[in-house]
Amino acid sequence: MPSSARSTWLIPAGLLLLSAVPVAAGGLRLTELAGGAQVLPDGDRIASAPLPVIVHIVAVTGFSVLGAFQFAPRFRRRHRRWHRVAGRILIPCGLLTALSGLWLTLFLPPGALDSGTLVAVRVVVSVAMAGSIVLGFVAVRRRDFTRHRAWMIRGYAIGMGAGTQFFTQMAWLAAVGPLTTFGRTGTMTAAWLINVILAEWIIRRRDGTAGARPAARGRRAREDTAIPV
Repeated sequence: MPSSARSTWLIPAGLLLLSAVPVAAGGLRLTELAGGAQVLPDGDRIASAPLPVIVHIVAVTGFSVLGAFQFAPRFRRRHRRWHRVAGRILIPCGLLTALSGLWLTLFLPPGALDSGTLVAVRVVVSVAMAGSIVLGFVAVRRRDFTRHRAWMIRGYAIGMGAGTQFFTQMAWLAAVGPLTTFGRTGTMTAAWLINVILAEWIIRRRDGTAGARPAARGRRAREDTAIPV
């Protein structure tokens, strides 16, 4: 398979792999809420607010899966209509993910290992995710595709925090042992930071250095980014 063809599918495949664990956990949680056997921790706490939990799981699943295909440049160029239609679903899913996550953080009783610092971090990332998606929507309506792409990458990176948290928590378990309050706060915060830093690197790598010619950046954006939703 040519390298260009491989790269077309490596990006969505990698993102789908990253989202596999949280999506699977969400499916198990929905099964529990529907009356199935409890297999995940915090079942009683989660069951105290089933509607926002269901909204969050469904929204983040759609956001993760659809978003995985939005950032593959060759796929996007070949399927522009799909990209536009998916974007109209992706933006509401992303906003519902962020806002339901914020509601759960503020109104659901904290978990046994949830610190005040972690609650504050969750509020910040929820607001940042919602703000990124809104700014991405505003940018594409203005046909500013470069900023649209950058803001949507940031929003998606934050939304994929749960996938990276699986790996940071596995690293903690292997190196230190069972999670503590400090360990949970640190591993979850580290995962969001990793995603945000990686997102900024991708944005700058794709858009070129600050000294790149504006015409070149604009041409690349028109060729390669979203169509207005």
